[in-house]
Amino acid sequence: MDPNLIKGLFAFYVVGVSLIRLMDDEDHYCLAVVKKVWGRSQGLTLHFIANVCVPMIFALVAFSQGIVAMAS
Repeated sequence: MDPNLIKGLFAFYVVGVSLIRLMDDEDHYCLAVVKKVWGRSQGLTLHFIANVCVPMIFALVAFSQGIVAMAS
């Protein structure tokens, strides 16, 4: 199996865990700190971008590289 596919799977795992933590009723430590410093809406947005969007982009890039490597 191509290492890029494994990286992509791990990035999707990170996205899933971050989304579950973001939608949980309890605030986890990092999210609580970000919300305290930046405010509720900006803190949630910053947390979402840093912990969901960036890993999702990384996952898509890694998957595409892995598929190209397997095809050639």
